[in-house]
Amino acid sequence: MERNIMKIIKLLMPLGMISAFFYFLHVFLGQMLWKEYNPITTDISSLTADGAPNADLLRVFTLIYGVCFLVFTLGMILRTWKENHIVTRIGYILFFVMAVTTVVGYNLFPLTGNKNEMNFQNMMHIIVTVIVVFTTILSIFIIAFGYLKKDKLKILGRICLLTAFLITIFGATNPIGMGLQLNILGLSERLVIYTLQLFVFFLSFLYSFDIKLIIKRADT
Repeated sequence: MERNIMKIIKLLMPLGMISAFFYFLHVFLGQMLWKEYNPITTDISSLTADGAPNADLLRVFTLIYGVCFLVFTLGMILRTWKENHIVTRIGYILFFVMAVTTVVGYNLFPLTGNKNEMNFQNMMHIIVTVIVVFTTILSIFIIAFGYLKKDKLKILGRICLLTAFLITIFGATNPIGMGLQLNILGLSERLVIYTLQLFVFFLSFLYSFDIKLIIKRADT
């Protein structure tokens, strides 16, 4: 029974790489198809906003991304439940909460055609974004602490810690840019989200090929 569970978990690990691929696909394809779109000034959510060009097509890719991301984060909880300390487990549970908030929240509340209008849908979209940013940063910091202090995976813990710091710093560029009246919302958002997607890809690659074991041996 336990062996079958481990086989299932093993099958779930590559889904993180697949989710990251489809996320980047929807972003870069959306930018290519929408000639007037400016990735420096315009946020990513505008690509799938109500009434946006090619929104229906891009939402297919974000749906695939969302399903793969959710299942991958669930797989990480199951895997850490068997291999890691409770602190690391809590980190991945919070990471899963972030994934659920991302997938469910953004699908329920996409931006409307006029994103500057503070209607209920746009307001909820902003609230979802705040929750996602907060849970992302907190969960990765907790995961990093678990790997460093409890699981004795120094290299992996440092990579997670660096990721958490980068997302925090990049996330701060958005309010700073707004305060300085810099029109760089698209750039600041991409710095955060691309870092997160690369982190998910990295974790998925690591656990798909059991490179974690090599890292663990290197730490001892």
